[in-house]
Amino acid sequence: MITEHGGPEVLEVQERPDPPVGPGEVRIAVKAAGINFADTLARTGLYRDAPKVPCVVGYEVAGEVESVGEGVSSVEPGERVLAGTRFNGQAELVTVRENLVYKLPERLSFEEGAAFPVNYATAQAGLVVMGGLEAGERVLIHAAAGGVGISATQVAKRIGAEVFGTASASKHDAIRAQGVDHAIDYRSQDFAQEVRRLTRGEGVDVVFDALGPSSFRKDYALLRQGGRLIMYGASEVQTGERRSVTAALRTLAKSPFSSMPWWKGLGLMNENKGVFGLNMLAWWDAEGSLDRVIGPLISGLQNGELRPTVAAAFSFDQASDAHRFIAQRRNIGKVVLVP
Repeated sequence: MITEHGGPEVLEVQERPDPPVGPGEVRIAVKAAGINFADTLARTGLYRDAPKVPCVVGYEVAGEVESVGEGVSSVEPGERVLAGTRFNGQAELVTVRENLVYKLPERLSFEEGAAFPVNYATAQAGLVVMGGLEAGERVLIHAAAGGVGISATQVAKRIGAEVFGTASASKHDAIRAQGVDHAIDYRSQDFAQEVRRLTRGEGVDVVFDALGPSSFRKDYALLRQGGRLIMYGASEVQTGERRSVTAALRTLAKSPFSSMPWWKGLGLMNENKGVFGLNMLAWWDAEGSLDRVIGPLISGLQNGELRPTVAAAFSFDQASDAHRFIAQRRNIGKVVLVP
């Protein structure tokens, strides 16, 4: 439970009634639940779409079907599954609509299953549906060692793209092992200068960035003809474990001028570039499912082309430690909670 807005210490294990199971619904006995950056924002009070506190968050789980409602035919009790959860995932039991449940391949652990839905859906939506990434194109993936970054790298390599990835130097071996062709240390190098050097000034075709306005403008300048910038977050709004009002206001102030200022309309046509904004929760709400972005990836999950990477698993009573682990940027891959 997020008992109130604040630091990791506001997280608390509590007993709540079991969720009911209605027609067309599936109740899952959760074995692992993913943690996303949005969950840490919800805890600090910076995520406007989060439920009111006290609440349980969590967008994705893996586990076993505990029971099914009337009309459910695709899964049955006892089956191993993964699922998208519209909050409430970080619990022993969660109820979801049948169309949000996917069978978990036997080759994957529950922790790996919980690392799949949100990260890979985000990568597919941004790089493929919006970005139209194709074989032979160049893509710059920021935060390449994070859960979404690793997923995006695998999706890009599956397509056949040349991957540039930013991460701290200590994580370069790890991101190269995932498929990054050019690892860039964002702490000691200017990523834009390094990309220009590596590409002999040509730039890249797609940039995938959740950092925020401070980098969006530089990303846009790196795009070559027909290039696409996909903005899917603003992690700079929060630094460390707690909410920073100063950082949030600074990010909001920069946003109108970061990538497509109001005076830039005609310039976009002349420069032959595009800018996309991606919010997976809004996508989910509008379409009612994640099928358009998860469906094309299921075969890759089954045959091993896509390999969810788990950085660490924490028990529910260690949830505050899990949030600190993420705030300290120690993770390479996904952080999950286990009941």
